[in-house]
Amino acid sequence: MKTTFKILLIFFIGFQMKLLAQIGSKKLPIPDKIFLESVNSSEDAEIIYFKKYIGEISKPKVIKRYIESQKTCKMVYSFRNGIVYTKDECSEVGSNVTITFPNYRKDELIKYIEWFFKSEWNVWNKNKSIYQPKEDGDAGCYIEIKQNKKGFYIEYYCGC
Repeated sequence: MKTTFKILLIFFIGFQMKLLAQIGSKKLPIPDKIFLESVNSSEDAEIIYFKKYIGEISKPKVIKRYIESQKTCKMVYSFRNGIVYTKDECSEVGSNVTITFPNYRKDELIKYIEWFFKSEWNVWNKNKSIYQPKEDGDAGCYIEIKQNKKGFYIEYYCGC
C-alpha cells in the first residue's frame, strides 16, 4: 500500500512540475532589424508587429468615440496566444495602452519593451518593472510591467 502511494505521489509531483514549466513558457518572436527600422517612426509599430509575427484573431473593436467629432478614441485588438492590445486615446494629452501577455514570462516583456521603446532618455528601475524617462515628470513613455492571475501585462502612457 505504501509503495502504491509513493508511486502515485511521485507521478502527481512530476505532473505538477511539468504543468508549472509550461506556465509562462511562451516566447515572443524576435523581430528582425529591418522590420524594426521600417516601423521605427510608426504610431502603429506594435500593432504591425503583432499582425506580422503573432497573427490577428479578429478585426479591432471600437469601444468609445468622441461625441463631437466621431473620432475613434479607444480600440481593442485581439491576437493569437491570447495577446490583447488596448489603446485609449480619449485624453487630449496622450495615449494609454494596456497589453496582456498570458503565459509569457516577465523577461519576454522586458525584451518587447526594449524593442519598441529603448531610448537614451529612459531607464529601468531596480527590478525592471518600470521603464521611464530619467527625470520623473518629463515627456515620454512611462511603461510598467504588472502581473495578475492571468499573467503579466504592460501598461504604458505616452504623452507630454
